Amino acid sequence: MTLEARFREVGRRFGIPDGARWSVLPGGHINATRRAQWAGGDVLLQRVNPAVFPDPEIPCRNGARVLAHLAGKGFPIPQAVPAEGGAPWLKEDDGCWRAFAFLGTHGGAERTPERAPEAGRALGALLAALEDFPASQLAPALPGYHALDHHRARFATHRQAERALGPEAWAQHGELEAALGSDPLGGPTRVIHGDTKLANVLLPSAPGLEPVVVDFDTVLPGTLAMDFGDFLRSVASPREQREAEAAGALLARLGAAGAAFLEPLGPLPGEPLPALARAPAAMAWMLAQRFLTDHLEGDRYFAVATRGDNLQRGLATLALAHRLLRLAPALAQALARP
Repeated sequence: MTLEARFREVGRRFGIPDGARWSVLPGGHINATRRAQWAGGDVLLQRVNPAVFPDPEIPCRNGARVLAHLAGKGFPIPQAVPAEGGAPWLKEDDGCWRAFAFLGTHGGAERTPERAPEAGRALGALLAALEDFPASQLAPALPGYHALDHHRARFATHRQAERALGPEAWAQHGELEAALGSDPLGGPTRVIHGDTKLANVLLPSAPGLEPVVVDFDTVLPGTLAMDFGDFLRSVASPREQREAEAAGALLARLGAAGAAFLEPLGPLPGEPLPALARAPAAMAWMLAQRFLTDHLEGDRYFAVATRGDNLQRGLATLALAHRLLRLAPALAQALARP
């Protein structure tokens, strides 16, 4: 059975009729997602990738628990569509299946990068709402996911890495390793979202509506630096990878988005701004090593259209990490301004 036929088959168990119009949801490198539209509904159906998540039911369970916690606080959340019998998801041999109502009134923040501060404020408010969520309720969905040492060690095992990167990128990698030290993402432990890219914040297209944060597959005990750094890495990435942007313009965007992210969190003892300002470089460096390692291991994690996609992603992200490292001192000063 083809994947498309499988979506239709499983869709019936979520109440999606045979006459629904199906389309592929663009974006995302991990899970398979389709949109089903019909006269009475508009639903996203997703299969959590069993080739990536050792137990694909864990991200479904973790996400459901966090969403219930947020809903109890009145925080805007994606609306889950139950399966037959009211089940919140379906555990099948080919993965874990779940569905959500499509939010036609919202769009991913990556489409409107000028609204990055709005997305940052939503993510900061999310972390504030999760401060009292018991981390003991979360099982590891991806062991080692945000462990920089794990990804660094795995990348270092590949002897062909230097040749694959080339002299300039290899030199950038060495500079980042020397400058960032052993624990650039440390800090007090807290429950974090784990994947704070712009695409995971849906911004309203009409007044009177609130942003909605989505994709809780990787919610985990972590540090503020991880979510903050990943968010600003994402803010820098879209234009940074397409065109040369003046350092002052990039710094202004990062400063505004970063300040908005931190605003809902209030005072942050134990979170020095210079360390937070280096977090975007550290998260970009970690992601670059994940892309490059996946390329060297045959593209088993991140989906690719053609061989070499993960190499190009890794090289672009490594260059971004190098630039973010140079901007870190000025970013710390920008974040310190009232």
